[in-house]
Amino acid sequence: MYSITKWIKGNRAETALIFFAVIFFFIYSWFYLGTAAATAKFNSPDEAANYFFIKNYVVSGTLKVFEPLNLTTGGMIHPRSIAVVGGYLVPGSFLGLILIYGWLAKIFTLGVVWWLTPFFASAAVFCFYGIVKNIFDRRVALWSSFLFLVHPAFWYYASRGLFPNILFVSLILAGFYFLVGHKKSKTLVLNYLDYILAGLFFGLALTVRLSEIIWVGAALFILFLIYRKNVKWSELIIFILSAGIAFIPIFIYNRTIYGEPLTTAYNLGEGSPAGGGAAWLVSAAKFIFPFGLEIKNVLKNFSTYFVGMFWWFAIPAAFSVAVFIKRLIAGKLDKKIKIYLLVGGFVSLFLFLYYGSWFFYDNPAKEASIGTSYVRYWLPIYILSLPLVAFTLIKLVDFIRPLKQKLFAAVLCLIFILFGVKLTFFDKNDGLAYVYKNVHDYAAIAKSVDLFIPSEAVIIVDRADKIFFPEHRVVSPLRDDSTYALIPELAKILPLYYYGLPLTEKEMDYLYDGRINKEEIKIIEIKNFGAESLYQLKYLK
Repeated sequence: MYSITKWIKGNRAETALIFFAVIFFFIYSWFYLGTAAATAKFNSPDEAANYFFIKNYVVSGTLKVFEPLNLTTGGMIHPRSIAVVGGYLVPGSFLGLILIYGWLAKIFTLGVVWWLTPFFASAAVFCFYGIVKNIFDRRVALWSSFLFLVHPAFWYYASRGLFPNILFVSLILAGFYFLVGHKKSKTLVLNYLDYILAGLFFGLALTVRLSEIIWVGAALFILFLIYRKNVKWSELIIFILSAGIAFIPIFIYNRTIYGEPLTTAYNLGEGSPAGGGAAWLVSAAKFIFPFGLEIKNVLKNFSTYFVGMFWWFAIPAAFSVAVFIKRLIAGKLDKKIKIYLLVGGFVSLFLFLYYGSWFFYDNPAKEASIGTSYVRYWLPIYILSLPLVAFTLIKLVDFIRPLKQKLFAAVLCLIFILFGVKLTFFDKNDGLAYVYKNVHDYAAIAKSVDLFIPSEAVIIVDRADKIFFPEHRVVSPLRDDSTYALIPELAKILPLYYYGLPLTEKEMDYLYDGRINKEEIKIIEIKNFGAESLYQLKYLK
């Protein structure tokens, strides 16, 4: 007991970090415990699909579910975020999160799923602390770690943990920690265990989001070039083999699910490019920048989702960049900080170009929000910028008279917490408070609809698949030629319904104008649910 007390007195900063990490573990856990755990409903089809396959893996040990109707409907019976192969429902995403969480849920029961991402997120802060402390100093590391926990992007997706992004960045941070973070030496002379653990964590991270392999691989290659004289070939081989071991289950399940070890849901059905060198060049360009290079989009998205949405982080980060550039020109910048800025700058630029060239909105209001995909795709950028933010805040604190520095630091922390709460919980489109209400509304709608339709019914939806799947089979969307062709075939053999925006007289005329045969199918409104309605599509013949 004495030794613990002595450690706490000698390590007050680390003790505070442990305290905050534990507190935020429970804060992050709150959201799913209050929504998905209570209702089995989610706000996103991605979350719903991942939980569906995790649960199926725990129960049956497989990642595919047979749906016989898909054999006669061209594979149309499935929600968004789930693909169909040979009549089976299969994951429409990379398998890493499903297998990692499924394996842990087999050990600790399915209920552990709600706690896993908060745990990995809270543990990752210690890896981040170790990395930043090694590169900058203890004070910058402590401030950076606090900012890490309260950054709205991290806070939001740590709370919605069945998106893969927090698990991915947590595993990446663990990989970098074992690679460079906990060594006092300025070189990469590491023991074999460090390389094994680093390789394993990098490998696991890429099983979760293989699409990030370009910048992860490039960042590691840059570090290798810088420190190549300190790395033995045996250590490099051990690192690569350890990363490869993490992919063995993925290759096995890819073959079982998609037919080939290297086939995923994202390249399902793609063949090799034909046409020689030019075609391969085009294919390579699409692989590196699948959304093209649209600089106007990049600048607009940078302005919106890096500067505008998180301005209280962006402004101090910009100040630090200016200071470090000045020091670099003067030849007074530490080598490790130079390398951090080089690697961090490359990763940030690549991710800005890679995802920023794409332009879209994720919410029906078509407004920028914390729930937009850019925010989770750019999590590595936000994290990389935190030491720069911390550096500026420390300069501000040091500017205050010594007697008031602690009070000023506490006020700064409170300001960042309050701004974090405001955006994380009360963003008008996707804040956690808004999503919390949505999920409970979805559960009430699902329960009400069940009173009107039989269990074997098929429901055509636009965005409501997350409400009715997996209790009911779903098809989406209604307004699609494939769906119009499918309606009479389904209505012949099963009760068929549509749930979505109310159909006005004009829309009914549109559907009956060569899309749905009025002599075959009668559309009957069953119940209105405010912004949406339930309809039966009754077969007349």
